[in-house]
Amino acid sequence: MERIESPPRPDWQEKLEQIGLTYHSGGAEPEPGADGGLWWHEGAHWRLTSAEVDLLDDVTVELHARCLDAVDHLVNREPDLLREAFGLPDWFADYVRRSWQRGDPSLMGRFDLAFDDTAGVVKMLEYNADTPTLAIETAVAQWFWLQDRHPQADQFNSLHEKLLERFKELAPLVDGRPIHFAAFEDSAEEWAHATYYRDLAGQAGIQALPIDINEVGWNGTFFVDGAGAKIDFLHKLYPWEWAIRDAFGPYLANDTCGVLEPPWKALLSDKAILAVLWKLFPGHPNLLETVHGKAVLAGEYVQKPCLGREGANIAMLRDGHAFASTGGTYAPEDARFVTQAMARLPRRDGWNALIGSWIVGEASAGIIIRESQETILRDTSRVVPHYF
Repeated sequence: MERIESPPRPDWQEKLEQIGLTYHSGGAEPEPGADGGLWWHEGAHWRLTSAEVDLLDDVTVELHARCLDAVDHLVNREPDLLREAFGLPDWFADYVRRSWQRGDPSLMGRFDLAFDDTAGVVKMLEYNADTPTLAIETAVAQWFWLQDRHPQADQFNSLHEKLLERFKELAPLVDGRPIHFAAFEDSAEEWAHATYYRDLAGQAGIQALPIDINEVGWNGTFFVDGAGAKIDFLHKLYPWEWAIRDAFGPYLANDTCGVLEPPWKALLSDKAILAVLWKLFPGHPNLLETVHGKAVLAGEYVQKPCLGREGANIAMLRDGHAFASTGGTYAPEDARFVTQAMARLPRRDGWNALIGSWIVGEASAGIIIRESQETILRDTSRVVPHYF
């Protein structure tokens, strides 16, 4: 991997806003040596080799397959772990089991990968399997950047095409009924993604309706939208771990509407799955040693909350002493944690790179890169394009 600095397109803000990426910046370029300011940053990009792309493609498919193995194991062989290790209430554990056993379809997910390019080693850090964003940045923003800046090159990026094809596969299952696409309308990032997915569904022949998540209601028999119409299928950018705590949450288990992502995806978005994977596949070349709880591992290791997000509440330790940490709201006293061995990120010019690698259905669909000068990447770490 090679990091290259180059001038951004003169009209990059306007071009991003035209595709719905209105949240691209805080209004200014970051100061030299700082992370903040921009969300999308095209004053730098990364160049990969074809061999590196092939490796990332293969590893993404492999990891998703092993994750499905882990879900099947939990549901059919160690169902008690759904309550003991994942903390699921009984009603939701039953809902997860039904969802998996009847084959509820999924749409997409994004792995966070550490790629030690000096050794050719790719390790899974976690799986954003429930409510992944960065899809617009991956599928659209960096693709148009490539056409403008490096039209002779290629990009590991088929996310748009694969999402469209996946919605076409889902269309017969909804059988002419609409899908409500729910997100917080006052969140620019979430609403833009819901709009993007809704547009793709419409292109696939599905009636796609927008709805603010706050307008989803329960009439005593089924879920309804703000106009009182029945919700037959719901695409949500709202985590399952939040939904199960809501007053209406248990009604989801009545199965009056289909949900994307399905309930079984809650297992993969919970970092407890990392310890399950290591137990099932110890020594796997793309997995890191991970155990439940806060523990001490050899060398450098990371402790993070099972339901943490955006790099919050993470501690990196060596010999029991933290050398880097972040605050946040994901570590109450009863929070579950995992401890994971440290992985090396590629570092160039003082910037660490984290690879987000997409899966759609069961197919690899490309990558997006985030970079930061900090050891722990956060939601404020900037997004940069790539090519090969």
